[in-house]
Amino acid sequence: MDIGTVLCLFALVASCCGNASRDLAKLHTDFFDWQMADSPMSATYRDIHKYNDKIQSSNISMFDIRKDQMVTFHNRLVAIPQTELSKSDLVNYKILDDMLTTYIRGWEWRHFQSLSPVNFLEGPQSYIDSMVQSLPFFTLGDFENYIVRLQKFPQQYEEFKELMLEAVRLNRTYHSHSLSRVKGQFEKLQVAANESQFFWPFTGTLDNNTDISLQKKNDLRVRGAEAVTGLLQALADLSLFIEQEYIPHTRPDIGISSLDGGGDFYEACIRWYLSVDMTAREVHDIGLREVDRIVGNMQKIMTKQEFAGTVREYFQAIMNNTDFFFDTAEDILAEFRHQIFDVIEPTLEDFFVNLPGLPLEVREMPNDGPGGSYSTGSADGSRPGIFWANVLRPHESPNLTMMALSIHEANPGHHLQLSYSITSDTPNFRQKMVSSALYKVPFGFPRYTSYVEGWALYTEYLGEEMKLYRNDYELMGRYSSEIFRACRLVVDTGIHAFNWTRDQAIDYMLNYTAESYDSIAVEIDRYITWPGQALSYKIGEIKILELRRKAEQKLGTKFDIREFHSVVLESGTVPLNVLEDLINDWLDTYPVTTPRPETPICGASYNVPMYISSLISLYLSVCMYI
Repeated sequence: MDIGTVLCLFALVASCCGNASRDLAKLHTDFFDWQMADSPMSATYRDIHKYNDKIQSSNISMFDIRKDQMVTFHNRLVAIPQTELSKSDLVNYKILDDMLTTYIRGWEWRHFQSLSPVNFLEGPQSYIDSMVQSLPFFTLGDFENYIVRLQKFPQQYEEFKELMLEAVRLNRTYHSHSLSRVKGQFEKLQVAANESQFFWPFTGTLDNNTDISLQKKNDLRVRGAEAVTGLLQALADLSLFIEQEYIPHTRPDIGISSLDGGGDFYEACIRWYLSVDMTAREVHDIGLREVDRIVGNMQKIMTKQEFAGTVREYFQAIMNNTDFFFDTAEDILAEFRHQIFDVIEPTLEDFFVNLPGLPLEVREMPNDGPGGSYSTGSADGSRPGIFWANVLRPHESPNLTMMALSIHEANPGHHLQLSYSITSDTPNFRQKMVSSALYKVPFGFPRYTSYVEGWALYTEYLGEEMKLYRNDYELMGRYSSEIFRACRLVVDTGIHAFNWTRDQAIDYMLNYTAESYDSIAVEIDRYITWPGQALSYKIGEIKILELRRKAEQKLGTKFDIREFHSVVLESGTVPLNVLEDLINDWLDTYPVTTPRPETPICGASYNVPMYISSLISLYLSVCMYI
């Protein structure tokens, strides 16, 4: 093949990338760059460090400014002709359209929970460790940036106070249960400056730096201590403000629908989380049906074990049996690590291909909350994904639920799915997706929670096929986890749409799960705080199972679970409607296409004609031998 032929081939490829593709690539690049500049801590966490000396503005005036910017982006988007886009470009188009319209639509609800940035699940008291560890500390400039960032937090907390005062004025506050643990969380931070987590970069990390002079190190420590001292005082002031000025005005009823306009607000939250149109009544009814179905599975095991009581009595017996509990937090962490690395990991290659192989760690959750959570690592593996295990109450967390939790939070659940997502061949606005804090819902960028959490719950089901549940008790723990999510459909809608009391919600959950009263109480307070968030898990799982059954039925003996999982995972995080499009396209073109994402060229994803792709591949393979 001569050079003229090669140049003609590349010219032909370039001609395939029309203005529509280039305009879309430019738009989603501009959108992502705006997100990074607007949310500097998100940028830092995504290894973009040009904003390390900045934090996000929380001034109430930014509500309108940010919305207007999204309108400008959306006007540019709708001007791009979709008919001129490739399949992969259309996926990017649909997701960007969904992000922008979700944000613009949510502006209507800006004066609800967006005015209350602190609760027992979110706020400056909850992200110190991750914030500090996400920053680089190699150069003098790194330390200088950090000091400037620390100095800016007190002003942000003043803006938090202004927002919360507006919530009080408009009668749009949390219930007191969303704040009952906050005082203790803030009090844990009140230590001497040199003992604070904020100060640790100025100790060993700085000591070990050989590029910074001793005199400059001493100067950095002095100014760092001053910045930390001011920050800790600002946190104490914010805590006192919440206790004296905000909590006395918290709403009297737990349900968000008790507020003026709260019913419509809740429906908007449902749509934000699910990325599909469903009403509270539809979700509630699905939950009731799912609870009945899972109880049937539980009763089969109970009959096998010759237990004649109810589900609640079964789990009460478990809770009263010391054989099902570990003595210490260290014992629990050791068992989680054994399950994840020794039991689960060896089975993954039978169900997945192209495993990202990113590192994972198991750590103790710093504050009380749900049984576990996950935070994403970096695409290059330099920062591990972290499974945060709640081990604060060892004698209240039965070990039969641990395998399902390991699957859900680690592999093949959140860690595996998000590892595929951050290493996928997708534009930055998707690969490094910036999602809004949950207190802002629905006035925020979507997280596509129903896909992310739906996948994690689906993997708990998949664990049966992977033979990960080692006995009937662990299988019962798996059903306990599943019915826990089904109960959420009933309880969340019950609280926020049907006037359930907190005690009524707690009792309903206790009837069907292996959790203690205190654990359930924390969960219910979570639902009170984040209306609609708890619905994502079961609705997402149901959709993924529905799509799998469709694929199994259409492909018959040709169905390969690894291929199906590739289609679901390798295109990155998507809303449920886009996931359905991806599966349908795969099935419609099977076996001509493969379940791999298309390779982007010309700055955007584009589907190169097969014969051109083959010729280019041939040319490149020849070059390798020259």
